[in-house]
Amino acid sequence: MNITFSKWVQYYRRNNQNLKYIHWDDNYKLTTNEREIIIKSIQQFQLGENSEGKYLIKRAQEYVHQTQDQDYYEALIEFIKEEQRHARDLGRFMKVQGIPLLRRHWVDNVFRRLRRYASLEQSVIVLLTAEIIAKLYYKALQKSTKSEVLIDLCNQILNDEEKHVQFQSETLYKFAQNRNVLFNRIVYILRRILFEGTLIIVWYQHKPVFKAGGYKFKSYYYECRHEFNLTKKIIANAQ
Repeated sequence: MNITFSKWVQYYRRNNQNLKYIHWDDNYKLTTNEREIIIKSIQQFQLGENSEGKYLIKRAQEYVHQTQDQDYYEALIEFIKEEQRHARDLGRFMKVQGIPLLRRHWVDNVFRRLRRYASLEQSVIVLLTAEIIAKLYYKALQKSTKSEVLIDLCNQILNDEEKHVQFQSETLYKFAQNRNVLFNRIVYILRRILFEGTLIIVWYQHKPVFKAGGYKFKSYYYECRHEFNLTKKIIANAQ
């Protein structure tokens, strides 16, 4: 498989011009039960989506300096813009619903610290872990409300996250090329450990939303594992 990132630059720019319709004029107010289920959870996810990505960009600049792969850098910038759009849209919804934005949370702090001191590949692994789980989260969030705005936002974010997972998986494939099998195996084991640990943390932090969306821990765990294995197939082709 020959990975080139110019297609991702084109995809992100095209996607930004073809966003799904959001019913911003919907005046539905969350019920007391809906607020109790989603308020703390959506605050955390909105915070997690909202990042300048400065350390990630710095690592990407170092990578481009070594490889001259300018397309990857441009694709990454477009990816970050898309994540920031998610944060803005969720923040807009929260403002209308009277849900205050978080400035910090310990889970978000942990992920930011991991990215701050990580290599580019390690940062991508952290991002991919979060995005795989986000796919299930937004499915559950969508089912936990009757708000057209929030349902629409979840649709858009799910559409974006599907491609984000593919983009990050192909990036890891690129990094794994031309390395020996043993080294790639070690990277996989570390990636799996991070993934399994994050699964547990996210479940207990966002359990009300997952349950409202019809998930029990077992179904949540196995669906996340399935998504993880799909990315594993892409990356394994490099070995």
